[in-house]
Amino acid sequence: MKSIPLLFTLISALLFSGCATIRSDYEKPKVDVVGITKGETDTSALQFTIQLRIVNPNAETINLQGLYYELSLDGIDIVSGTARDIPPIEGYSDAIVSVSAAPSLVNSIRLASRLLEGTGTEIPYELRAKLGTTSKWMPSTTVTDRGMIPLL
Repeated sequence: MKSIPLLFTLISALLFSGCATIRSDYEKPKVDVVGITKGETDTSALQFTIQLRIVNPNAETINLQGLYYELSLDGIDIVSGTARDIPPIEGYSDAIVSVSAAPSLVNSIRLASRLLEGTGTEIPYELRAKLGTTSKWMPSTTVTDRGMIPLL
């Protein structure tokens, strides 16, 4: 019977020591769109290549298993996609990741219609990116970036 309290104490110590390894100063990575170019494909679908800059503000390397992103303009979801085989991002560094994307035709028409009706000089954008890591101590992180894009 004395082994049950000892076992409970041992398990508790292991659990609490595991929680102590999670750093309280962990900061979410930052994701920015740094470029959009027309994709070079042989298909009739309009495709883009989006360059995303992922910044790691932490000392530990981020090992990404994958990336899911959504880009909306003026509240309308225009592009979404995924990426795999992303190289590790060393601590306190950044990396440019290129992802292929095809815009939603229906939502693009909705956006074009809204832009033709409007008289504004800027359009709001929102980028949401889910970074899936391979670490059980650094869970998947969703990053959101918002701003305004000037209309020419």
